[in-house]
Amino acid sequence: SPLCCPNIIHHHNLSSSSSHCAIMGAALQVLGCIQTAVQLCNEVYKVVNEPVSEEEAYLDEGRETGEIYVLICALDYKRTSNPLTCTIDGQNVQKLLSACGVPRENITVMYDEQCTKEAVLEAISEVGGQCGEGDYFVFYYSGHGTSIKDYSGDEADGKDEAFCFVTDQGQITYDSLLSDDDFAEAVTSGVSDDAKIIILTDCCHSGTIADFKSGGWENHKAISIAGCTDEQTSGDIGRGGIFTHSMLLAIAELASQGETDYTVGRLYNTTLAKDDAVFNSAQDIAIQCSPGMLPKNMAWPLVPQGGYTPPYGRRS
Repeated sequence: SPLCCPNIIHHHNLSSSSSHCAIMGAALQVLGCIQTAVQLCNEVYKVVNEPVSEEEAYLDEGRETGEIYVLICALDYKRTSNPLTCTIDGQNVQKLLSACGVPRENITVMYDEQCTKEAVLEAISEVGGQCGEGDYFVFYYSGHGTSIKDYSGDEADGKDEAFCFVTDQGQITYDSLLSDDDFAEAVTSGVSDDAKIIILTDCCHSGTIADFKSGGWENHKAISIAGCTDEQTSGDIGRGGIFTHSMLLAIAELASQGETDYTVGRLYNTTLAKDDAVFNSAQDIAIQCSPGMLPKNMAWPLVPQGGYTPPYGRRS
C-alpha cells in the first residue's frame, strides 16, 4: 500500500514492496528524506503539481550518450461524439523534434484510425526494440484517457487507467482500450533496460498510467509526466492540450535562456510554471519515476539546436 504522510509530504507518494522498506521509508519521510527513501528502498517516486529537485545527478553521461527514438500517438476521435484536437499536439511535437535534430527515421507517428490497440502495441515493440544502451525511447500520447476495473489487484482504488485507442472504424470500445498493465508490459518487454524511457501523456486520468508499481519496471530507467492525476481530466483548448502547450512553452523558455543540458526535473518545474502563468488550469501535472529513479537522475533529451518558437501565442 502507498506510504503517505499527508501532513508532512503533501502530494508526494511512495510505494513500497517490503515491510522492512516500508518502515524505513516511513521513517525517512518523517525526516523529510523522500529522495533517500526512494533510492535506498527502490521506491516509486511521485509528485503532483509541486516543484522537484532540479540538480543534476545523472546515472550516465547525460543527454549525449545515444540516439533518441520517438513514438507519437494522437487522436481526434472525429468519428465519435467526443472529438478532440489532439493531432495538433502531435504535429506540434513533430515540429519540436525537428528543431531538436531528431532524425526522421527515428520518429514514428500514428494518428486517428492508425491508433488501434494492436497497431500501437506493435509500434512500441518495433520502436522500443531499436533502443540500445544510452538511447532514449520517448512515448508521447495525446487523446482520451479513462479508468476501468482493475482485475490484477494492483490498484488501491480498484481502477486501472487506460489509453483510449480506437477500432479500424474510429470507435472507442472496451476492446480498443489499452490498460496501464498492458502498456507497462509492452514497454518493459519491448525496450532494453539499458535505454532511458520518457512517457508523456496529455489525457484524462493519466497520473499513474505508466503503472510503475508493476514488477516489470524495476530494472528500467523511466520517468513519466502526465497532464493530470488519475482522478482529473486534462484540458483541450480547441487547438491542442494544456499540458502539451505548457511543456512546449517550457522548452522554449529554457532554450531562450541558453540552457542545453538540464534534468527532466527542471523541465517538469518549468512546465508547471507555464501552466500556472499562462493557463491557470485546474489540472495537476504529475511526475512519476520507475523504482529507485528520481527526476534529477535523467537528462531531458529534447533540446532545440537553434531558435525555437512554441506554437501557443505564435502569430500565423
